[in-house]
Formats: sequence, C-alpha cells, structure tokens
Amino acid sequence: MTHDGLILSGLARRFSGEAVVGPLDLDIRPGEIVALTGPSGTGKSSACRMVSGLERPDAGQVLLGGRNLSARPVQARGVAHMFESYALYSHLSVAQNVAFPLLAPGKPKLGRDELAAKVQALLDVAQIGHLKDRKPGALSGGQKQRVALCRCLVQDASVFLLDEPISHLDAKLRNELRGWIRRRQTGLSVPTLWSTPDAMEALSVADRVAVMIGGRIVQFATPEEIYFGPATTEVARLVGDPAMNLIEGRLEARDGGAAGFRGKGIDLALPPELAARLPGGARDVVLGLRPAAMRVGGADASLTVYAWEPFGKHAIITAMLEDTMLRLKTPRLDRFEANQEIGVSIDPAGLVLFDGTTRRAL
Repeated sequence: MTHDGLILSGLARRFSGEAVVGPLDLDIRPGEIVALTGPSGTGKSSACRMVSGLERPDAGQVLLGGRNLSARPVQARGVAHMFESYALYSHLSVAQNVAFPLLAPGKPKLGRDELAAKVQALLDVAQIGHLKDRKPGALSGGQKQRVALCRCLVQDASVFLLDEPISHLDAKLRNELRGWIRRRQTGLSVPTLWSTPDAMEALSVADRVAVMIGGRIVQFATPEEIYFGPATTEVARLVGDPAMNLIEGRLEARDGGAAGFRGKGIDLALPPELAARLPGGARDVVLGLRPAAMRVGGADASLTVYAWEPFGKHAIITAMLEDTMLRLKTPRLDRFEANQEIGVSIDPAGLVLFDGTTRRAL
C-alpha cells in the first residue's frame, strides 16, 4: 500500500530478544485521524515513539509521504509529538513552552506579534489563555496537559502524534476539545495518530480505529465495524459503555436447520440470519450480548439484581445470571433493589458469537 500519508510496515520493538511491540502494520491517510487504543502497557506509546524516532525499531519501516523515515534523525522527520508525560520546560512560561517548537533552528521565522497571536489563539481554545505567563510548576495536571497539546498543535508538521491528549481533563472540557481537535485535524492534509486507552474516546474521534492488545493490532476498522462487530472477545471487553457482556455456552443445531445457544441459566434460539452465517454442528462458543440489547420484562433469562445505578436519562443494572455478572442499560423508569429477581427479553440483533477456543468472532 502506498499513499502520501503515514505507513507502518512490520514495525517491531524487542526487549531481551523478545518481541514486545509488533509487528505493526498500519496506514493513516492525509487528513485522517486513526486512533490507537488498548489497555495500558500494550505498546501504544512505544509505537508513537518509533514513529517520531525516539525509539529505534528492531524491524520494519516508517514511511511518510512515500519516504522511509527509519534512518532520519528526530528533528528531520517533520513529526509533531505530544507526549503522555507532557515534557514541559520548567523554566519557561506557558506561552514560551507553546512557542518553543516554532523557534527551533531551521523553522521559518515569524514576527513577534504573529507568533504571539498564534500561540494565544491555541491557548484560548484550550481555555488556558489567562495562564500564559505561569510556569509549569504552578499548573494543575489538566492544565499541563493542555499546554503540551497546544505545543504540539502549534506546529506545521507532516504528521501529528497525540499520546493521550485529553485524558486528564474534566468531562465537559474533554468533550469540547475532542470535537475541536477532530474538526481541526481532519481539515489538514496530514495524518494524525491519536493514542488513548479509552476505547469510547477512540471511537468518537477517529475515522478508523486500531485496537492494540499485547503489543499487536488485533482489529483495524471503522468505529462502527468495531462497535457492532468486535473481532475477538478482548476487543468486545474494551468497547462500549458498558462493554459487551460475554456468556460461556454451547452452540447447538436444532430442528429445521435452526441454531440455538445454551449456557448456564440461558437457552436462546438464534435468529435465522445469524444462524445462516455460523459453521454447522455443536461447538463451544461465547455469546456476546450488548447491554442495551436486554429489556427488563421478558422470559429469555432470569437475573438477580446486584446493583442499580441511575444516570439521568438511563440506568445501568448489574445483575447475576447464575455465576455470570451482566450489565444492562435501560431507560431510567423504574428503581431496582439488590437481590431483586427480574426477567429480561433479549434483542437478537444485539448478539455476537465467538469461538469458544480461539475467542474470535464467528
């Protein structure tokens, strides 16, 4: 695959001779945001650092605009990298930290007023314009994160790497900045790689999402494809609010070519369109059931309420299906008490089946 964006081809990092990250194959087109998501410690930051040249890959290539960056020094790559650790200069003010990349040798020189206006505009969007004269030691963690974000976005770069750019902000500001960053970056003609452990943030901000687990990308697809068709049970556990419920059981052939799922406390006939896509014969499977696919009042399964959590327009019910804990997302109409028995109906459209051994979607 070739285009003018960013391409990672077989990129890998080893420690003590063992592959810890990769091999990674990823492409980001100009003007596209790709989110890299997965649990903490899975190698997302290392992948970003290999792109920017701060870590040397043991295998593979980083291609940008068709050029191999692997042998280029950090300063010659044209990468704007926002670090998870912020890496602010403690002796410089907020405004000086943000302006610093524009003053590096070889950069086009801006007039004093033009430079100040460019920096101020970004600080105002991040709602820290009033802090421009403070030093990092006088800032909160969320304020430092916004300074680091502005320092990255102020640059005229060939690729942007945003490593957890909004993770330490309050919910209101996080929502505001997420939309603004997406609008800004998709309006540019360069690729953006956004790293976050929050899968729902990844789905909301990106054009495509790469789910990384154990140092490898296990699914790379659009947000809709990942939400409605997780490739593995690991992906299913990451995606959703709450995440998909997983129930161990067995796939059974039934009369008339139908198929059913049988597990502890549950026996479901599968919809014909789902059964038609499944391999024939009985086998161990894992049933994926979205929290919004269950409705209180029905006879598909009987649950025992563990907890009820109201969230305004909806509520989350945590309940036990024998020894399996499930979560339901329901309209907040009725209150439920601990140990209350409830019957539920299940929407067949909310079902996904995974192989019981490989844990991959059938």
